[in-house]
Amino acid sequence: MKRYVLDASVAAKWYVNEKYSAPALQLAETEPEWIVPDLFFAEVGNVMWKKVRRGEMDEVDAKEAVTLLRRLDFKVYDARTLIDSALRLAFHFHCTVYDGLYLSAAIIENCPFVTADRKFYKIFSEDVLRENILWIEDAV
Repeated sequence: MKRYVLDASVAAKWYVNEKYSAPALQLAETEPEWIVPDLFFAEVGNVMWKKVRRGEMDEVDAKEAVTLLRRLDFKVYDARTLIDSALRLAFHFHCTVYDGLYLSAAIIENCPFVTADRKFYKIFSEDVLRENILWIEDAV
C-alpha cells in the first residue's frame, strides 16, 4: 500500500472542482494510507471558508466537505511532535512553519508529501529533500 503525507491543497480539491482536481481525485481512488499533521483539518476548513466567502461554493457544501473529510482514516501527527523539525525547516528554507509540519511528517514517515501548492513544491523540489515531496500530477 502506498503512503503519502497529504497536503490540504490536495484534499480540498476532492470537494471543489478546480485546477488539479482530477489528479487529486485519481490519487484518492488508489486508497493510500494518508498521513497528516493535526493542522491539516484547520487548513482544509480554512480553504472551504475562503471558497464560501468568494462565492465559489455554498456553506452547506463546505460543511459537508469538512464532515466527510473528518470521517476518513488518517494517521494524524500532533503538531507538538513535529514543531522542532518544522521550525528548523522554516528557518532554513524560508517556508512557513505550517508547511514545515507536513514535510517533517514526510521525513519521519519516509514517504512523499503530495501537494498542489506550486510555491511550496518549488522550494523543496530543487533540494536534497526532493525525495520527500511529490507534485499532485506526478502522484497518479
